[in-house]
Formats: sequence, C-alpha cells, structure tokens
Amino acid sequence: MSEATATVVLVGCGCPGKSMGWYHAVQLLDEERSMPATLKYIVEPWYMSEAGKSSPGSAEFAEWRKTLEQTKNIEFFATVKEVPLPSSSDEKR
Repeated sequence: MSEATATVVLVGCGCPGKSMGWYHAVQLLDEERSMPATLKYIVEPWYMSEAGKSSPGSAEFAEWRKTLEQTKNIEFFATVKEVPLPSSSDEKR
C-alpha cells in the first residue's frame, strides 16, 4: 500500500544557511528522511521584492532559488496569492 503524499507550500524561507524557513526546506528535500511530503512551492516575500533583491543575503537566495528551480522543479513566488490552486481535489496541502 502506498502512502499519501502532501504537497508543501513553504512560506517565508528567508536566507539560505541562516533562517529556519530555509532549514525546513532542507529537511523536506532530504531524501533520507522519506517524508510523505513534496516541497513544490516556496513563497519568499522579502528576497523577491524590489527592496529585498539588493539586500544582504539576496545573492545567496538567488543562487539557491536557481538551483532548486533547475534540479527539483520547485516554483518560487513573491506572494501566497500567486501560488497555483491544487490541480485536483486529490492533491493534499
């Protein structure tokens, strides 16, 4: 019997290597933990804002974002409103 999997929307990941939100993303992406969850969307209001794009930590965030988009197909958004609605009634979040 297969285990149900939840789609995770992480809101407020913060600076890679420094914030708890980022660490939660790392935990979700750790394949050795075999969690019944898939990180699919990350919402980061600060680093994706005009003011945040040039703030301390923005270069680290941009690099981490690019890596996750390319290697894990994770989508990033500046606001929760931008996150797509579930694709079906079977998708758990």
